[in-house]
Amino acid sequence: MLNRSLKLPRIGSSLLMFLASMSLVGCTSSCGGHKVDLSPNPQNIQAYYEKDSQRMPNEGKWAAYFDFSGVYIAYDDPATAQTFNGITQKVTGSLNNYDLYSLANEKIEKLNGNDLHSAANIFAQLHNPAAQGQLYAPIEKTLKKIVDENRSALLVTDYEEYTPGHQIYQQAYATPYFEEWLKRGKDITFFVTDYKEGALDKHLYYTVFDDENHRFLKEIEDGLQGKAQNYKRFTLSMHNYTVLPKKGGTSGAYAGPCIGGTYHDGNGDDVVTGSVENGKDDGFNFLQGSRAELYTFDEDWQVIVENARGQQEEEIPLQYRFRHLFQNLYADFSNVDSYQIKGLAVRMADIGKDFDLYMNWHTAMLYKPKTTIVEGEKEIEVPTESSNLYDEQGKLLPEFDYVKLGGRNIADIQGVVAFDQSLFAQSFAKTKGHDVELAVDLNPQFGGVIAGNEEPSGLYRIDIIVAKAEPNLGVQIDNLFSWPGNNCLSSAIRNVLQHCNPQGSCVYSYFIRMNQ
Repeated sequence: MLNRSLKLPRIGSSLLMFLASMSLVGCTSSCGGHKVDLSPNPQNIQAYYEKDSQRMPNEGKWAAYFDFSGVYIAYDDPATAQTFNGITQKVTGSLNNYDLYSLANEKIEKLNGNDLHSAANIFAQLHNPAAQGQLYAPIEKTLKKIVDENRSALLVTDYEEYTPGHQIYQQAYATPYFEEWLKRGKDITFFVTDYKEGALDKHLYYTVFDDENHRFLKEIEDGLQGKAQNYKRFTLSMHNYTVLPKKGGTSGAYAGPCIGGTYHDGNGDDVVTGSVENGKDDGFNFLQGSRAELYTFDEDWQVIVENARGQQEEEIPLQYRFRHLFQNLYADFSNVDSYQIKGLAVRMADIGKDFDLYMNWHTAMLYKPKTTIVEGEKEIEVPTESSNLYDEQGKLLPEFDYVKLGGRNIADIQGVVAFDQSLFAQSFAKTKGHDVELAVDLNPQFGGVIAGNEEPSGLYRIDIIVAKAEPNLGVQIDNLFSWPGNNCLSSAIRNVLQHCNPQGSCVYSYFIRMNQ
């Protein structure tokens, strides 16, 4: 039977509902009084922003895989032994946070036990040459497991994989796994140590698979603190940079926790956009843990253009004149392990319809129908919160299928904003990429009317994006990821860098609600 006592309105103008009232207009109440807010508040905008990311969940265990097929030779070096000790002390010291595995004899075997001495026993195994002197660690199988499970992981190995004929792989077998990880928006950090196997110079890798939050990477870094710095570090990533707002000084941007990056006059007021800066959900907000911000503009685009021109008059002191729509954002592009960022651009879109569709779909996923068997008959109960999103068989109505329809209603907008290329180039050259200033300007030709946008939703997204990036295919790749007779790992790194260019990827986002 269906629970459809209350109908969920199919939202189409959530922004207007939100800005008209903070009393959850456009929401629906369940029988128990529970309310579902579908408006573009900070929490929902954050969910919309993160829909394209694949961050690890904060709960759940990390994984750590240790090659038991002879790499213990590397630990004969005192400095490498310290490095290995620091990491193994860290993972066994918080064993409840990990699933630990050994790799040998073409098997992946779990090390964790339930006894009180499990941590001590595992630590002893990890440091016992007799336990580690085995053969045929299944490295490719482990990489597949890491990618399939999609959780943060540590892999300690030399990446020497053997064929069924017991020959060392020469093919770049790691390519598809590294590539898939990066395409999910995640990164891979290698801590590379050198060692000798007889007369042969080789490398041992502590490889950390993590997402942009780097919770797990921080765990491994903590394990290395105070140990010998005998390793080289390499990050395989499409977004190995930081982007942070800074207090704006005379511009007033980001002058307080509730003040955003828009222009402010000499009195500290946003007299161009009328950005709401009250510290509440209907005003400026940082999206937590994200490279994104949310604004509410009290003025429409025509008035914004007029106000901006008024703040460029000669009687206004030069330092207080309007220059940028968004400013005082700084990036560090100095890490060029993977890519050299050569240029940025800006894109703008009307996302109102897409946001509405996503919030309906998101609600549908949170409140799925439940199927029960009563007296031999199947009954389907659709929660009140999603009652207008499913049919009587408990199937999602096709018009709310965001997986199939998402993105189709996003209207790209041209000619409103522009990226300040000269500021980018000047600050990049001045700081050698360490402190690059990013700013979004109003397009000088924009008069206040958005061409071709006959039914504006009033909900916009402005992205600073990578316009040009070049993979760094220098000698460091061969130096770190190959040795005589084996270049399969260096070839994999090169393949990934060539296949996963970050051009077009988002660096930072501004969401704008027009209060009209």
